[in-house]
Amino acid sequence: MSRLCIDLPPFAPDYSGAASAFFDLGGIIVMHDASGCTGNYTGYDEPRWIGSKSAVFCSGLRRIDAVMGNDEAYIKRTVDAANILNPKVIAYLGSPVPMVIGIDLEGMAYETENMTGVPSFGISTTGEKYYDKGASDVFVKLIKRFAKKPVKKEDGAKKSVNLLGMIPLDVGNTGNCNRILTFVRENGFEITADFAMGLSVEQIEKCPLADLNIVVSRCGLEAARYLKRKYQIPYICGVPLGDGENLLKKIRGEQEEKEQKNSCSRRILIIHEQIMANSLREKLEENGCTNVTVASFFGLEKELQRAGDLHLKDEAMTRKILNKEDYDVIVADPEVKKLFRERHPVFFALPHAAVSSKVHWNAYREYLGDDMEDFIKEIASVS
Repeated sequence: MSRLCIDLPPFAPDYSGAASAFFDLGGIIVMHDASGCTGNYTGYDEPRWIGSKSAVFCSGLRRIDAVMGNDEAYIKRTVDAANILNPKVIAYLGSPVPMVIGIDLEGMAYETENMTGVPSFGISTTGEKYYDKGASDVFVKLIKRFAKKPVKKEDGAKKSVNLLGMIPLDVGNTGNCNRILTFVRENGFEITADFAMGLSVEQIEKCPLADLNIVVSRCGLEAARYLKRKYQIPYICGVPLGDGENLLKKIRGEQEEKEQKNSCSRRILIIHEQIMANSLREKLEENGCTNVTVASFFGLEKELQRAGDLHLKDEAMTRKILNKEDYDVIVADPEVKKLFRERHPVFFALPHAAVSSKVHWNAYREYLGDDMEDFIKEIASVS
């Protein structure tokens, strides 16, 4: 019962993250469930779904199938769909029932690929983990399957990058993906692959050619680690905010300036995806804020974590921290404001679609430009 949510909505599960990672590949995504999980993803976790041509199907799992097993029928339906749609990839995604009864999704994918010749994946999502885990697993599998050995680049070729972790569950539905891509290009880089908004198999094949990986959310970090081990591609973690200098400094390898004039020690708590929250903290520090803590519902990577940063394991823990700790300013998804009971610190809304779904996914701030610069200065002026 520790993960019971009373005030907050249910967070995006692993199958939604996995489906988001596959979404733009021109494939067939089969959610192996009775229809609720599929509807949860298409209706609440995927802003690209309405008006798209992405083939996301539900297997229509029924009680008798769960008891007796009916894998062959599901495979046949998928093969029939593949014969009509000519997909680039096929993916079977799990849900709670396949987990409980032990359906072999990888085996189904293997048989499907033998019958169709289409690269097929079985992803053992369960609905018990969060979106970042599902997307992370898919990115690594895609790279292992499709990435080709890099060839020597031509002399004088532009520096190129991969962007890892770009899914709407993190960057929202207001154009931040395109803003980040444009920013990177305008600063002299070619983009080899964007994992995963606009991703193609051809991009994945070329991703080992990149000179640098830019990880914009935790769901891209494991792929960056793999590419570093396999192809010696270095990586940095960050989201360009405001003027984007926070990311450019990391690309240039510059040390961050820690000492600030006119600093204030009021306590600020940022609750968001870890890399986004870290990037916002860096910008606030540039504006004189010296006591900023990062927290996330979705776990923290040790290599990106500072002393005092918080993994908010459930709603009850979050409520206790918000009402007992003496944070002066809270920056978080608007739904988090519902948790205040005893204290009411200054609150700044920063939507996170993995938390609040479609309720606020169109209310994201523009990460690059005056909108974010003004937002950062407003927070700093209070603190």
